[in-house]
Amino acid sequence: MAGKDNKGLLINLLFVIVLVLIIIYYLLSKEYLVIIIIGIIAISILLVILTAIYYTERQHKKLLVDMAHILYDKAVALENAQKEATGGIAEGNALIPIEKPDISFSDVAGMKSVKEDIKKAIVYPFEHPSLYKLYGKKIGEGILLYGPPGCGKTYIARAAAGECGASFLNLKISDILSKWVGESEKNIRAAFSAAMKNAPTILFFDEIDAIGSKRGESLEGHTKRLVNELLIQLDGLEGPKEKVLTLAATNAPWSVDSALRRPGRFSKLLFVPPPDFHAREEIFRIHTKNKPIESKIDFKELAKLTEGYSAADITQICDEAADIPLREAIKGKKPRKISINDFKQVMKLRRSSLPSWIRSAERELRKGMEDDIFDELTRIIKEFKGFDTKKNNP
Repeated sequence: MAGKDNKGLLINLLFVIVLVLIIIYYLLSKEYLVIIIIGIIAISILLVILTAIYYTERQHKKLLVDMAHILYDKAVALENAQKEATGGIAEGNALIPIEKPDISFSDVAGMKSVKEDIKKAIVYPFEHPSLYKLYGKKIGEGILLYGPPGCGKTYIARAAAGECGASFLNLKISDILSKWVGESEKNIRAAFSAAMKNAPTILFFDEIDAIGSKRGESLEGHTKRLVNELLIQLDGLEGPKEKVLTLAATNAPWSVDSALRRPGRFSKLLFVPPPDFHAREEIFRIHTKNKPIESKIDFKELAKLTEGYSAADITQICDEAADIPLREAIKGKKPRKISINDFKQVMKLRRSSLPSWIRSAERELRKGMEDDIFDELTRIIKEFKGFDTKKNNP
């Protein structure tokens, strides 16, 4: 590049020299051309100056770009070092959060059958590896948790790790997806590498439909590469890697690539339903445990009033019910305990968040012709329709 820059300057200088010689000739013979020649000289000198400025700016920009790359690499190195210092795992440019959960299945309200299925696929293989080998059972079966949002998929995945004393790596979309070409695939490899280093580990992919969507639904090349990389890593979990078990969760199971649901990958589909009556009652008890509530509050009545609500909805109701006496006390009234009327007042304004998801799920299942695969979801959709009909026609 520098050679080309110098060549351009030499050509312009040569042009100026030729013009100077022409000027001398005309000054000696034809005086009336002096003004024209002076103009040509001025233009040539200006071209030389502009050319010099242009190439100087290009070199300056290149220098700035090089400095930016250096500073970015330094920042990534510092961020990775900080993550490692606080208990995280840094692999390349990926920052992988890691934890040792202090909760277990006893902290999860309801979902008895879901918990038992997770024990069979994940907890028991970790606790009794020799028995699984004795009976020729392959250790580790990937589980795909699916169901409506706010019903505890992430919470029960974390509880599964706590149940068997394993490390827990919770991979969110932001931990994997990158705008830089090849970085997303690199982050997936880093996640599996980090899981191996901290085995036994449960590697949890939250909202897997965002990174493992059906390859036929997108024309983007990076989407296909991302799914392919995930398949490669899942297929490599054999031998020593059996101490890494995988869980994934999604609100949109119909969008997950079918290749990810084949045996050896996320072959076990578990539906995480909205909380039933007893689970709702327990959720109310858990989320009011550290709040000043009246002793006469009937949790069974609250559970009955919140039929068709998600666990997240109930958690929010508990928080907003506490806000009512809090605001009164801030305005000067005598502090009081939370009453059942406070809960009922909140429920009048806060409806369930599930109906819109149920309608969307019904449309997608009908469109994809997968009712038989997600049979439990189909059953819940029918039950929810009956609940809506009963609620609208008391």
